[in-house]
Amino acid sequence: MAVIYSKAVPQTGSDTETPTRRFHTTADRIVDRARPDITNIYAALIHSQQTNPDSNSLGKRDVLGTVTEEKTVPHKVDGKIENTTKQWSYFKLGEYKWMTYDQVYHYTKNLGAGFVKLGLQPKSRVLIYVPTSREWQLCAFGAFSQSMQVVTAYDTLGESGLLHAMNQAKVDLVFLKADQMPTLARIMDQIETVKHVVYYQDLYGMPKGCEEAIEKVRTKFGVTSMDELHDLGSSNPIELTLPDNQDIALVMYTSGSTGKPKGVLICHQGVMSVAGGIHEFIEPFVELHHDVVLSYLPLSHVLAFFVDIYCIYSGLPIGYGTPRTLTDESVRECKGDIKELRPMVMMGVPQVWNTIRAGMLKQVDKSSWLVRKLFYSAVELKNALRGYNMPHNFMDSIVFKKTREATGGRLKFVITGGAPINRNVQKLMNAALCPMIQGFGLTEASGLVSVQLPNDTSFSNVGAPCPSVEMKLVDVPEAKYFAKNGQGEIWVRGPSIFKGYLDNEELTKETMTEDGWLMTGDIGQWTLQGQLSIIDRKKNIVKLVSGEYIALEALEATYKNSLYIHNICVFADARMTQPCAIVNIDENQIAHMADDIGVQYNNPSEIAANKDFIAAVLADLQLVAKRNSLGKQETLAAIRVDAELWSPENDRLTPAMKLKRTDIRDFNQDKLDDMYTQLNLE
Repeated sequence: MAVIYSKAVPQTGSDTETPTRRFHTTADRIVDRARPDITNIYAALIHSQQTNPDSNSLGKRDVLGTVTEEKTVPHKVDGKIENTTKQWSYFKLGEYKWMTYDQVYHYTKNLGAGFVKLGLQPKSRVLIYVPTSREWQLCAFGAFSQSMQVVTAYDTLGESGLLHAMNQAKVDLVFLKADQMPTLARIMDQIETVKHVVYYQDLYGMPKGCEEAIEKVRTKFGVTSMDELHDLGSSNPIELTLPDNQDIALVMYTSGSTGKPKGVLICHQGVMSVAGGIHEFIEPFVELHHDVVLSYLPLSHVLAFFVDIYCIYSGLPIGYGTPRTLTDESVRECKGDIKELRPMVMMGVPQVWNTIRAGMLKQVDKSSWLVRKLFYSAVELKNALRGYNMPHNFMDSIVFKKTREATGGRLKFVITGGAPINRNVQKLMNAALCPMIQGFGLTEASGLVSVQLPNDTSFSNVGAPCPSVEMKLVDVPEAKYFAKNGQGEIWVRGPSIFKGYLDNEELTKETMTEDGWLMTGDIGQWTLQGQLSIIDRKKNIVKLVSGEYIALEALEATYKNSLYIHNICVFADARMTQPCAIVNIDENQIAHMADDIGVQYNNPSEIAANKDFIAAVLADLQLVAKRNSLGKQETLAAIRVDAELWSPENDRLTPAMKLKRTDIRDFNQDKLDDMYTQLNLE
């Protein structure tokens, strides 16, 4: 008998709305907290400190230094291969060092006392502008210990975004890493409310230029190191001042795919209701106080934050890493974070998994016909056996041994979120690594809205509603999505829903109904087993000249099946019969494909404009469309290549690795105009 993952609430639904659905084991209630006595985030730490004081909690690796290597890089000049020498820097890291729950509790209590000694009060705002790290979470809990609010800012946000967050949120104190001091120094004259700056630095010392920046910052703000702040609090101890469950915990700035980032107001109950919801279903799949979780995604993004908070509450040790040091290839004289920590659980966004898949399959495709056949057959067989709940792990030591060893060999499951994952990527990860579960969340819902269970063997869905919310689908008639067909815009309600956007009541009213429903803007569909599939994004549904609608994000996810592209941004409007796209290909992929088709080039920009190269990439994408049964109106009619790799640093991607369509369009307007001319749209 098929498992039913969610149940309809009796006497709900209408002609324009599906019945409201809840998680199958909590259909009679909505989980509103982790435990009756835990009404705020800091109380979750107190709970673990009292029940398991000596258990490992937060782990980090010290940076012991850097190793510089010279590498010879071949490139073509006038059709001839020439070599140039470049210097590459790598980190050398120590082993993981752990703080116990008792140590975290006392350290953060002292930080909170230090904040108060500096003059901060309950509801004062502390902006955290550091990369994902143990220090990030220690600072946050220090603020929570005295009912202060944490304002998040991506460490890659840039000067204008950082300034916007500080001034709009009326921040009192900024916490940052020493090597970010020059950024603060450049904008310090435009900062309106900040009075104090607290910083930390790595073990190997102060980066070049930071000491001068610190001295400049001292001319306007009080500047204290993290260690000094801790010692200040230790010398001036005070009692905890814990917040109420409805008090604001976070002003979390969204990554801003369009326009300025928005400050989302998240209360303590919102975060802890998600933690309680997770606890309802995850316990059978993890061993508390033993299984280790790798955290490396931005803590300024809600996905990493709520997972960390659940781990701190439930007793799962967290080891911190960075995207730059994850693998053995990215460090020297030590292991990468994954092999050093050997985690049981880790997270990633689709762009991470897409990159891993492409690298894995390119290695496979270099093998003999027999090895390729064995590998691809094993992927299909393992997924099929798993789907029927039959033994399948016997293939791990034969076919997938190397891929599993690359991640430490202990992974129980990985979590993907932030955007829909391609079905083929999920199938490969399920076979070659471990089960991949897909989740759906929003900053406005304190993170988690729905998620697959680790033993769910189905694809193309994001699981059932989290026990902390209820969910329904509402008609979107202009796009022909109707509740009677089990489709519509996803509306979510529950204690995890946010308290509004900072200083933007109008936008809050546009996003929330009077009776508490969050209108997500995502289009969903219920499966027969009560899981949610995300099939569209309301704002990315485009009507073509034929009157047919296409979904840009869904098409992009499909076209990423191509092994030649790194990323893709699809464009369409009411003048067009078929879409076009700007394609992103990194330098290594360009060289590989150019060799395949025999195109000579001197640099990436030159080959990106080569007509034969563009035609070859387009032909590959059109083949992907055919293999995935896309209709003619969904098949790309033209493409252009952007040779500069998209990243948050050049404003083509958000810090959460989502496309910034407006910026990609503006940067590539000449390429779009060229395609529009080719398609006779001008």
